[in-house]
Amino acid sequence: MFLENKLKYREVKANQSFEQSGRNGQGTLLFGSIGIIGNIICFMVVYRFSFQQQHSFVEYLRSLAIFDFLSLLFECIQSLHDLFLYLFSFNLLNFRSSILCKLYEYSNHVIILLACWTIVGLTFDRLILVCDPWAKKWPNLSRRICNCKCAKRIILFLIILSLIINIPDILYQKWICRQSGYQYSAAFIGKLYLNETQINQTSNRLICQCRTSPNLSRFQILFYIQWKTYVFHLFCYTLIPAIILLASNTAILKLVHSRRQIVGQKNEHLRSKLTRTLTLASIIFLVLYFPHAIVETFSILIFPKYRIHCHIRSLIIIRILKRLSELLNIAALGINFFLYILGVNHYRSAAIQMLGLHHFQFFLPYLTVEHRNSIGSNIFNSSQHTK
Repeated sequence: MFLENKLKYREVKANQSFEQSGRNGQGTLLFGSIGIIGNIICFMVVYRFSFQQQHSFVEYLRSLAIFDFLSLLFECIQSLHDLFLYLFSFNLLNFRSSILCKLYEYSNHVIILLACWTIVGLTFDRLILVCDPWAKKWPNLSRRICNCKCAKRIILFLIILSLIINIPDILYQKWICRQSGYQYSAAFIGKLYLNETQINQTSNRLICQCRTSPNLSRFQILFYIQWKTYVFHLFCYTLIPAIILLASNTAILKLVHSRRQIVGQKNEHLRSKLTRTLTLASIIFLVLYFPHAIVETFSILIFPKYRIHCHIRSLIIIRILKRLSELLNIAALGINFFLYILGVNHYRSAAIQMLGLHHFQFFLPYLTVEHRNSIGSNIFNSSQHTK
């Protein structure tokens, strides 16, 4: 009787966690859709109306908009899959092939790393340009490093490195189907309840998902677990980028708020305004993005311990924390557009012009002088053409 009650308690808790996943999936779709639209507008504004085409930060912003867009797209697809599974018991990501599921997981992890490391590259680029640590030995070296060509090379290097790091996802994963029901989930492996789980089987429906291949040797499984736990999540995804962002932003903020020699008032103001905006974007990304990375890494590190002892309540708490931190992650990936629009006058004016909002009187004060003149000249030319 005690075992049956305990099993029912665990099933109820699992169902509550599943319902929580469905509700959070709706929030992910909402925030993710807003972020996708924002990143599309951000890319178009930076690509078409950038006033400093030869600067390195332009290349980083373009790449960041693309990678954030793809990351949000993967998140929305996954949330839509969870929502369909919750509402209709329909597997939206039914690849039916190990090759397709491997490519999906591989692409997802590659984009996750690129979205993280692109803003790390942008922050480090701004650190070199603003702080100029080699000014005494090599004057203007930072200007030679922080240019469009060098930024493209760094982004290409990050893409290649991310492709190499995530190769184990292709090698060691496989499309696997298992029976539905809580007794077949990863959280339930208690031998004491084996007879009850065999008796209480009520459904023959299979749940198919990309999982670690059961055909691997013990060494391969151990290698894949160690790689995913330490190489990907702990170091590449959490510790190294967090340390770089913290150190770089601290140095930039310290220099920005200190007294500096004014060489050219207009250029210095523009540089300071842009630097503050990019630094703010990096800090907000650090605050919103890394709780998800920390929770994800923490859950992977402690999950085997709780799995062995079958601590269902702890597993559900971790699952809820992961879902909540995922919403912060979505906000971090979609907030860049709004920061650029609010922080940089030229981008705000370009977005207003591109979206056609300059036809409304309310948005005219937010246009720059250059955009007002270009709009006025276009109206004048069109009127002359009609005559």
